[in-house]
Amino acid sequence: MRHSTLLALASAASLSTASPLESRAVAKFPAGTTWDIVLKVVLPLADLQKTKVQALDIDLFDNTEGGKTTIKELAKTKQVICYFSAGSREDWRDDANQFVPADYGKALDGWEGENWLDVKSANVRKIMKARIEFAAKSGCTAVDPDNTDGFSEGQDGFGYPKEVYADYVNYLAGIAKTNNLAIGLKNSLDIIPLVLPNIQFAVNEQCHEFENECALYKPVTAAGLAVFQIEYGGNNCTEPAGVNLSEVIKGADQQLDKLGGQCP
Repeated sequence: MRHSTLLALASAASLSTASPLESRAVAKFPAGTTWDIVLKVVLPLADLQKTKVQALDIDLFDNTEGGKTTIKELAKTKQVICYFSAGSREDWRDDANQFVPADYGKALDGWEGENWLDVKSANVRKIMKARIEFAAKSGCTAVDPDNTDGFSEGQDGFGYPKEVYADYVNYLAGIAKTNNLAIGLKNSLDIIPLVLPNIQFAVNEQCHEFENECALYKPVTAAGLAVFQIEYGGNNCTEPAGVNLSEVIKGADQQLDKLGGQCP
């Protein structure tokens, strides 16, 4: 995660009673799909509806809290990608007490209140299954599970190799497919070859800034899938050969609280 979300999520009771949405085919996100992302605020439905992009990435729980109909209404005209953290325990979330101490490890560097999760834990997987089911019930067409790169430099504190995280992403993808939801890979570039058959898009943050990561998305573009890219600050809208980026330029403060910024 290269940004944080400081908003409350729907009640644990709602998560536990969620059921799959059975009547919808898994959404497709072809390369070049236009998109936007807003996580830090809940914008009026009318503002979201009038944007000209094909897909919107918004916080799952904040946009469903209190019986809001934002997601279901928005999904009538757009693909709605619902964000949640799949690899960290956020202590402000309503279901935070469902994790036992053994489920989480080191703190995420720079992100207060977050700890890396043990992605091999059966309990962690149960909680994430409930979240994905809740996304389906809420009307999302896809999910954006964050923080699936704990293997990078051993930052999770568990010392798991990338293959364990690939297995976790593929597990989440299986749950998503059962619930007729598309799923994306957030960052986690090293496991692209291990999960590519099971994802429908990718989401990257700052690929221009981090050692030219953009070129590593060639297999995703070759598979005909969208690569949704966020660049914080600057104005770099270039694309490496063989990569099709659906790019938005957002503020350097990483607030993700405004619409717009699409590269031409």
